[in-house]
Amino acid sequence: MENSLPVSSVLASLEGTFEGETVLPSDPGYDQARRVWNATVDRRPAVIAYCRSTADVAAVVRAARAADLPLSVRGGGHQVAGLSVCDQGVVVDLSRMRSVGFAEDGTSVRAGGGCLLADVDRTAAERGRIVPAGVVSHTGLGGLALGGGFGWTFRNFGLTCDNIIGAEVVTADGSIVRAGESDGEDADLLWALRGGGGNFGVVTEFTLRTHPVSDVLFGQAAFLLEDLPVAVAHYVATMEAAPDALSAICITCLAPPMPGMPTELVGRPVVLVNAVWSGDLESGAGPMEQLLTRGPSVMSFRARMPYVAVQSMQDDLHPHGRSNYNKSRYLDRVDDTAIKALLEAGGRLPGPHAQIEVLRLGGAASRVPVDATAFAHRGAAYILNVVAAWTEPDQATTQIGWARDTYAAMDCVGSDAGYINFLGTEPDRVRSVYPPRTYRRLQAIKRRLDPDRVFRGNVPIEPAP
Repeated sequence: MENSLPVSSVLASLEGTFEGETVLPSDPGYDQARRVWNATVDRRPAVIAYCRSTADVAAVVRAARAADLPLSVRGGGHQVAGLSVCDQGVVVDLSRMRSVGFAEDGTSVRAGGGCLLADVDRTAAERGRIVPAGVVSHTGLGGLALGGGFGWTFRNFGLTCDNIIGAEVVTADGSIVRAGESDGEDADLLWALRGGGGNFGVVTEFTLRTHPVSDVLFGQAAFLLEDLPVAVAHYVATMEAAPDALSAICITCLAPPMPGMPTELVGRPVVLVNAVWSGDLESGAGPMEQLLTRGPSVMSFRARMPYVAVQSMQDDLHPHGRSNYNKSRYLDRVDDTAIKALLEAGGRLPGPHAQIEVLRLGGAASRVPVDATAFAHRGAAYILNVVAAWTEPDQATTQIGWARDTYAAMDCVGSDAGYINFLGTEPDRVRSVYPPRTYRRLQAIKRRLDPDRVFRGNVPIEPAP
């Protein structure tokens, strides 16, 4: 191996101080250890360090920096770009740090940096509470939270990053600091962690606000592709005036074999509207009925379900080991031209796992003051996410071409800005993710905490000059 001397230096530095486990390319479990959710990612790190504590993380950061090796941080490894694994560098793996427990106040939880959403969901549910998060329970908490965190309840309770109230962080020189708003804590760092990505340190523990929710109303409606113009127009009009407690996403796909889906629809192009009501359950029947049952749907239902059950409903539809490619952006509106583009793209779906997602934003997440967090573009109307996913290597060209064409077809209503958690390997889009004022503040924090760019994964933030 061409960097064997730096690797030896890292291992020597860790000896006697590191209580975790290291995996090298020569070890039997190496190929499994370097895999992430997206099968297109095929990077070969020099060392994978499974950390068990914050002290372990600090030791690995210091060792990698001293050896001048690239460094990446892996929580759940779910990001489509796979930036949690670096070539010929050191991976700080947090998957052994998944403890979750309620804090002394009884309403916030402390969650290890390697937690999956399922870990947090289960613990919060024990007291009839939730942490607003994503929609697939095997997603890593850290990456989702640091980039924003849209999920079933963001319109009611804000993004995941809005609910970060403190964090334990290992900085670029191996120091351990506390991000927060109390005396002795780093308030600027907390601001940056709320949507600024993983550029400022390794978060080994989050403190997260919870909300009193046990059960929610889940509903779904399915429309044939030829009825897409009516279905999407109805979705747009209804969500324009929807209460905050209602979140819903509009998906164009080949109907999957899932509970509630009529057998005769499976494999046919359809438009699905999936909705969750997270407020008072008796008050939710009317808004859910308005969204799901008015229009030419071929199937619709709603049911009361535990929140944790809703959180895992889509896990099998987005498994580890499938090849994925995404193109994503904010949309200013969904008008007739956009609906025509969606219809055309829906008629050219390249496989059973490809889909087009349109998510109406707004609600509580849009009312957070623009300078209160690093997360930007809170006034955007929609997110478009074009998902190409396949299992056979020879499908890659077709799938990626379809995703790019569909994305380009929405130029007429699309913003240049993008949601950081949905971006691929697109470092040139950093200036679209953050407006100038936000980016300058992030640069200043980067210069203070990491002037040498030890953490340069994710959408990169350059230190202020």
